[in-house]
Amino acid sequence: MSLSGLVVVVTGSRRASELAHIISSFGGIPYVAPTIGIEVNQGMNEEAGYFAYQILKEKVDYAVFMTGPGVYSLMSAARNLGIEKELIQILQQVTVIARSLKPKDALAMHGIKTKIVPKDNTSKGIAQLLRGLGVAGKRVFILWHGSYSSELKTELEAEGAQVFESSTYMYSTDLKENGAQILKTMGYEYIPPEETKVLKLIEDISIAHTGAITFTSPPAARELFKIASQHGLNESLRESLNRGVIVVAIGPSTRKALEENDVHVDVMPTMYKMGSMIKSLCDYLDNEGSPKMQ
Repeated sequence: MSLSGLVVVVTGSRRASELAHIISSFGGIPYVAPTIGIEVNQGMNEEAGYFAYQILKEKVDYAVFMTGPGVYSLMSAARNLGIEKELIQILQQVTVIARSLKPKDALAMHGIKTKIVPKDNTSKGIAQLLRGLGVAGKRVFILWHGSYSSELKTELEAEGAQVFESSTYMYSTDLKENGAQILKTMGYEYIPPEETKVLKLIEDISIAHTGAITFTSPPAARELFKIASQHGLNESLRESLNRGVIVVAIGPSTRKALEENDVHVDVMPTMYKMGSMIKSLCDYLDNEGSPKMQ
């Protein structure tokens, strides 16, 4: 099981160095070009504080957390307002849903037990899960991951739920100081994104200098195409990815983000971890016999 010198692109900024090390350990050549960072501004800090107050004020039935940094940001805002202890006590008494293991671990750090981690962590999958639990007349609080999906709120409201939403940070092509501090405090290693490096990546993809590209989150895919679109390169990027690069995605949400841009996903591991992702890539190479050809 080896990557045999395959050039593998890393598009995430969080734990980019760790993923690069895994790629190297499997005999691959890592190409680190993060497409996203996170940005926290004063308005978002205020929104997080207001969201915390809403949780204290309203009767919460379900609380849905999409990311680890989102949990940290909410708790940090509550701490600054002197209501962190009360917030934790409330969340310990409600049905808490974490989109993945990352927010689950972040919640556990604050003494909050996650009741459910859905197998299908797309907005559609989470909506289906909540419908099964029964949401008519219930209050559902959703802490998003930098961007909202109207689909989830619309489906829940159609079932009779009252939905409260917030986002404590936004995705950016720059890793701002506050965003970097969040990642550092949570113990994440990160490499900040640079637009010039992303543009060089798009060029290298077009001239077959890369063999595979990894996406560990939906925004990593969306931001790549956003940058490409701003420079009139989205069509050529799409064609190059489908023609000559093995596209690897963690999770159905990430796959969906790529498919929205008409990119075919070649590899998606059954376990949503970086090591499993690279092992699945090796299995793909073993089965196919060689990388995709231009």
